Amino acid sequence: MVQQIRPEGPPSESPSESGIAAVDERLPLGRTTILGLQHVLVMYAGVVVVPIVVGAGLGLTGNEVAALVSIDLVLAGIGTLLQALGLWKFGIRMPLVVGAASNGIVPMVLVGQSHGLGTVYGSLLVSGVIWILAAPYFSRLLRLFPAVVTGTVIMLIGLTLIPVGLRLIAGPDPAAPGYGDLDKIGLGAFTLALMAVFYRVLRGFLGQLSILLAIVIGAIVGWVMGLGTLSEVGNGPVFSMIAPFHFGALQFHIPSILLFLIIVFVLMVEGAGQGLAVGELLDKKITPNDITRLLRVDGLLTAASGVFSGFVYTTFGQNIGLIALTGVRSRFPVAAGGLILIALGVVQPVGRVMAAIPAPVVGAAAVATFSALAVAGIQLLSKVDYSRSSNLLIVMLGLSVGLIPSVAPSFYVQMPEITRMFFKSGVATGTILAILLNLLFHELGRKAQPVPPGQIPGQISGQISGEARGPSSEPTPRDPLEGSADHLSR
Repeated sequence: MVQQIRPEGPPSESPSESGIAAVDERLPLGRTTILGLQHVLVMYAGVVVVPIVVGAGLGLTGNEVAALVSIDLVLAGIGTLLQALGLWKFGIRMPLVVGAASNGIVPMVLVGQSHGLGTVYGSLLVSGVIWILAAPYFSRLLRLFPAVVTGTVIMLIGLTLIPVGLRLIAGPDPAAPGYGDLDKIGLGAFTLALMAVFYRVLRGFLGQLSILLAIVIGAIVGWVMGLGTLSEVGNGPVFSMIAPFHFGALQFHIPSILLFLIIVFVLMVEGAGQGLAVGELLDKKITPNDITRLLRVDGLLTAASGVFSGFVYTTFGQNIGLIALTGVRSRFPVAAGGLILIALGVVQPVGRVMAAIPAPVVGAAAVATFSALAVAGIQLLSKVDYSRSSNLLIVMLGLSVGLIPSVAPSFYVQMPEITRMFFKSGVATGTILAILLNLLFHELGRKAQPVPPGQIPGQISGQISGEARGPSSEPTPRDPLEGSADHLSR
């Protein structure tokens, strides 16, 4: 199983004295709120960047972009509440946050430029409904995620997100003036150093707030250095919300809907990976029903975007590393973060303060938490038997292909646009490749075995929870590369 990174104190995944699992533990209100704010600060940049980029690509006015940011925060908050608390058949009831998916930027801009925003939001409505309906069927593919695949996906998520944090520190465009300025890098390094110092010297609740404290101090230092300003906080309305169908009546265009459905498939793969990742971290077995509930939330928010002018939504992995760093496994601080996101979307001055935090400070926090997620993947992969080269090949090729969009962004530039949109998601391509290789080496030709009651078909005990399978006297199936393989549970 994935171990807690922080060595001090008792394991937080242990049940409390009352027997309540850590994920369901209710913390004091003040502590819950502050921890929720920390989750918001870690994922905030990832939430607001999508409406800003889409607005710029479609040539929207400043007020329209601000309205998109507002509704985006509100919808992200609602989705986060659903994932953390659950409602009826929606929500995995685990500490996961929801935000606008960057994968949806390209189709939104392309369709918006060609057919208008009415067609964009009509496509989102239809795609979201199909997403909800397809979730139960897609969740049955959990048997395709043994430890060797799950560990690869978790590590890949962390590694592909680290460059996001680095771009926040140095700047998004290497050709732009000021890219990589030493004051930006210095502020980012200072913030990371603060996290390390706080993490080392602080204990208990303050230790769990190491990242938040570093962000606050880093932001103050950044404002003093002139890397950010609070001058715009008092400008604009105090309360604001976008009206339904703000950009006109919905239009339905089948080719545009199909374009968005490609993105939906990619995000379903990623969403399943996020659910499995947080399950590994919490030592909680993830079932097909859990993944179904998770995916339904993503589909519901995307469908609602068709009415309220939002975006394509997905369950984020940004905060999973934070859980590993702080050791706080409860879902209720994340629910508090959902309420904070809604407040940020409605109460404009609060959101403007958050937006004024210097990018290098946010980037430093992102690098720390994303790296922690990558380490969680490494911990799981350490349980895999690499004496069998088929497992080594799955990890090797899954990571190498999945990292292409991060390390070589122009690698797929000659591909058709519709194909490039799929390959742009390194997590999706790496995950699918790892699944296919696992099927090739460990599944095809394997004799059917009886399934114990209550167990996912094709799944061996411990494979999703990350536990290594113990020694067995039964012969292992033949490895296509070496003559033997530890299938599925490896």
